Amino acid sequence: MVKLLRILWVMFSGMCSLAAQADATPATLQSYMFGPGDTIKISVYQEADLSVTAEISQQGFIDMPLLGSVKMTGLTQQSAKEHLEQLLKDGYLVAPSVSITVDSYRPFFIYGEVRSPGSYPYQPDITLEQAIALSGGLLDRASRSQWHIQRGADKATFVAKSDTIILPGDVIKIEKSFF
Repeated sequence: MVKLLRILWVMFSGMCSLAAQADATPATLQSYMFGPGDTIKISVYQEADLSVTAEISQQGFIDMPLLGSVKMTGLTQQSAKEHLEQLLKDGYLVAPSVSITVDSYRPFFIYGEVRSPGSYPYQPDITLEQAIALSGGLLDRASRSQWHIQRGADKATFVAKSDTIILPGDVIKIEKSFF
């Protein structure tokens, strides 16, 4: 009996460990933080007058009925939901239930040694190789390995590979090859 319990415990611990690892590597957009240019749809359960579709301004705000301007940049979908529910609890609703969906993401940008540099509408799970194809492909003198992506509010830059997933707001620079 003790052996069986130990085996079950080891199996349970292993499954919990696998579940924790799965949660530790969230889907690309699960931890996505809202930013200027994103359009979000907010619904408040049984409060149609409080529902709104709004584009986040360059300053990072949206306008909500009753609440006025609410800062949304830097918030994930879940944290924005919790934030709005808390604001609505403060004197407006007893138990608000808010849902948020992204209507459209802000574009990504590509420049450097590509045929058509500029901004392009974001598409979920688009890779760097696909983004280069959207921009008309590489020019003759383009580097085949020096591709940099600037990402996030802190503007962190890293060297990317062809299979790197692009996120909304990314700025992609294709360097010139020296040979």
